[in-house]
Amino acid sequence: MFSKKKRLKLMSLIIAGSLFSGIYTTVNCEPALADAGNTSAQTQVVKQDYQRDIPALKDVFKDYFPVGTELNPSMMDSSNPHSGFIKYQYNALVPGNFMKPDALQPTEGNFHWDDADKYVKFGEENNMILRGHTLVWHSQIPDWFFQNPTDKAKPATREQLRSRMEKHIKTVVGRYKGKIKYWDVVNEVISDKSGLRGDDEKSKWKSIIGDIDGDGYDDDYIELAFKYAHEADPDATLIINDYGTEGSTRKRDDLYNLVERMLKKGIPVGGVGLQSHISMYSPSAGQIKDDIEKFASLKKYNPKFTVQVTELDMSIYSGNNEGTKTVTDDILAQEASQYKAIFDVYKEEAKKGNLGLVMFWGGSDDDTWLDNFPVKNRPDSPLLFDRSLQAKPAYWALVDPSKVNVFKQKTSISNGAPVIGNALDPKWMMVKPFDVNAYIRGIDGATAKVKTMWDSNNLYVLADVNDVTVANNDGADIFIDDGTGKYVKYSVKRNTNSDTVKVISTSKGYQIQAKLPLGSIQPKVATELKFDMKINDYDTYGILNSSVVWNDYVSDGIMKPENGGTLVCNPESKSVETKKGTPDIDGNIDDIWNSANVISTDVSVQGNNAAKAKVRTLWDKDYIYALYEVTDSNLDKSSKNAYEQDSVEAFIDENNARTSAYDNDDAQYRVNYDNEQSGGGSRITDKFKSATKVTDNGYIVEMAIPLHNEAVTNQIIGFDAQVNDAAGGVRNGVNIWSDSTGQTWSTMSNVGNLKLVD
Repeated sequence: MFSKKKRLKLMSLIIAGSLFSGIYTTVNCEPALADAGNTSAQTQVVKQDYQRDIPALKDVFKDYFPVGTELNPSMMDSSNPHSGFIKYQYNALVPGNFMKPDALQPTEGNFHWDDADKYVKFGEENNMILRGHTLVWHSQIPDWFFQNPTDKAKPATREQLRSRMEKHIKTVVGRYKGKIKYWDVVNEVISDKSGLRGDDEKSKWKSIIGDIDGDGYDDDYIELAFKYAHEADPDATLIINDYGTEGSTRKRDDLYNLVERMLKKGIPVGGVGLQSHISMYSPSAGQIKDDIEKFASLKKYNPKFTVQVTELDMSIYSGNNEGTKTVTDDILAQEASQYKAIFDVYKEEAKKGNLGLVMFWGGSDDDTWLDNFPVKNRPDSPLLFDRSLQAKPAYWALVDPSKVNVFKQKTSISNGAPVIGNALDPKWMMVKPFDVNAYIRGIDGATAKVKTMWDSNNLYVLADVNDVTVANNDGADIFIDDGTGKYVKYSVKRNTNSDTVKVISTSKGYQIQAKLPLGSIQPKVATELKFDMKINDYDTYGILNSSVVWNDYVSDGIMKPENGGTLVCNPESKSVETKKGTPDIDGNIDDIWNSANVISTDVSVQGNNAAKAKVRTLWDKDYIYALYEVTDSNLDKSSKNAYEQDSVEAFIDENNARTSAYDNDDAQYRVNYDNEQSGGGSRITDKFKSATKVTDNGYIVEMAIPLHNEAVTNQIIGFDAQVNDAAGGVRNGVNIWSDSTGQTWSTMSNVGNLKLVD
């Protein structure tokens, strides 16, 4: 995690952002502050004492996983209220800063053991699981590690660095053999760009040690670190720890491939640590579930392989551009709702054997590094307990949801009147889904992805229910406020079929199409509809196994309109007809472009009066073609970050699945005005083509975006077009065609649509 002494460069505070479009970037980890409460963001002394009459987290989750916290040395003193608080609530510990290389071995051969010994003693006396953090990292490691001992101006040799790493690991792990159960052997080795972190991201390990075994991969320092740790303590479980894999499928795949490669070679990797520095806005519970299950699949190489959540906290901010917030009841309710959704996933995955441990990066809000990162002196509220060590709504959402004021979700829905029938209306492809997955009964059962549309008389619902255990009573209850503050309830079973409701079986469960009358409401654009939905999953004996809802997780199944969510009626989803044609990619506007329809990047995401573009699209069976005519009088590419240069971006969702995280066909292509390419997702870089030309009032970008599968007439492809406006090495504006959220770097949920026509 992060350091008070060494701040890592901030990019932003949500998952995996600038890896893609640069709106936000993943937080990489620093340690919490050296002493709890010692933060300049905290301006007044708060009396602290912990509650002794509430359930302990370690007991609440005893059937699922141990629950632990990061701590600092002073917290272990009996006079510190944190000592009793930690012992009461948690049964696992991880050190903040005091076991990192610069703390343990600040100068070569001189180890400082006092705090680490104190930590191990405290843990043993209180029967707590101990984690060691961290042995190899690019941050908080003394310069001497990488310097030639006879000439500090020169780098260490491969053998010198390898020897130093071996000595450090074996000395530290060996000292605590049989006492520390889990070790974060290497931390944050995956690049925010591609592959392994290197010199350009302040890591010298790869460049100095390199590819010793000649297998074509320069990850040998990682393999050696695991070997040395295993030799020092063969019984310890050795973890590779990293961040941002929930929101970046590229980073997730890079980490997965690295671990898989090592496991196949017999390297003793015992598990993956998912840091999980998240926010109350993202990632979604579904993204977290996918992340855990991806790494849990590595058990096929080692049945004891474990996935751990190692540094959990949840910022109340969406990024580093937000000013200081007052922590309101609504904010606490939203945080509680997000924690509830995520812990539902944790419990489900633990029952499947996919998750073995959950650690918070700080036991209470007075011990969060987020008060000073990414924005200094901006207090945050990311944990389950406040600065006085009192339980917050987020705690109660996990322990007893009936004590929580439910957060009322809002989602925008598109205008449209899809046909209900055996064949799914193509209009549904242009609509983003939301999840019905908040458990109010059970922990492992049917959930659903739901889409809705509206017209002046009806609400249309499409629900894809994931439920492979067939029972006659399986079904959904749909609740719509009739305009008087009362719900109208529509119940749909697996065997329901009528002119307005169609249910069909699918490979994963069943699908509901429904046309539901809105009575006297007669919605129009901006009308808000109070709504909720419950999915009931029965066993073959007719006993209710589980129920999940969209919003009202506090009413114990008796759904109340005041606890429902809101559907906001929006216009029809953005779409444009894209004509068939194959232009030359040379930066010139060929005649073939004259017949193409024009869209504009008129939706502001960041800044005022920022550069915009007129965009045209064409297609053939292998490519989507895009032509951007950008108006920008001041061209700048002085930033080393590609997303902070004057550039355009194309986002493409080939199957238009609109998933909450990029799937295997989602890609982002970025080209600056000087024809330098970058991007994220599943790009096909060897086939991507682009050309640029500077004009009197800006620049032109022409690109050919390769497709994974052949395109066909009448296909609807998800697409968005973005313009980044920079000045003085900083991006100060973003305009886009469709997605106003600024989240297109991580999800295609809100992109527009290309209708492919002849």
